[in-house]
Amino acid sequence: MRNKKFILCFALFLALLGGVKVDRSMAAPHDPSLSAIVLFGMPSVKEIKQNKNLKTSECFQKYLKAIPAKSFLLTAAIPSGPEEALKYRRRNLEEQIVIIMGDKTREEAKTFSKAVPLFTEWEGMSENPLNEANFIDNWLQKRPRTPIVPFLYLLKAHRLRAAYECAKAGHEKDLWPILAVDYKQSLRKAVSSDHPLISCIAKDMEAQPYVYLEGYGRP
Repeated sequence: MRNKKFILCFALFLALLGGVKVDRSMAAPHDPSLSAIVLFGMPSVKEIKQNKNLKTSECFQKYLKAIPAKSFLLTAAIPSGPEEALKYRRRNLEEQIVIIMGDKTREEAKTFSKAVPLFTEWEGMSENPLNEANFIDNWLQKRPRTPIVPFLYLLKAHRLRAAYECAKAGHEKDLWPILAVDYKQSLRKAVSSDHPLISCIAKDMEAQPYVYLEGYGRP
């Protein structure tokens, strides 16, 4: 049973990583968004770079130009198992932070990415992305001067919106209104950031019809 669960979860991870639409409710949008690439890691930057027909915004172009040729985001191999998949997600998150916030944040990005309770798949449960959002809250409380504050508000907003979509799907009527309020608060902080990439990625995320589960509307 465990092996079957792993195969199913990992197949979904690889399919999403490759930008393949696998299911109406849990598929990436047809046109890959910058926010999905940065905050969800799917599809991969390598695939986006290879797609010569993809129309990108000015924000998207600035992001792509900021990625060094030898970056992990362009050179990493597809993970071969659950442990490797989780390692990939952590390293991908670290690199996304550094690309956007600068090389000076490398150590903090690495420390955070190793500590945050990432999942290879949230399995449609609100508690999984919500656990990540709560971890970010605790990180900000304990390290208010962290150099990656703007990125953390952006990431928190993404996880709260994913949790909101899960809560709506699961008919958690007492939870989703709270998540909607929390999402909007985090989103405002990201949109108002002085960092241009943080601000435009936040706007990109808000413009998406969904970030994880399709069909449940915006908070």
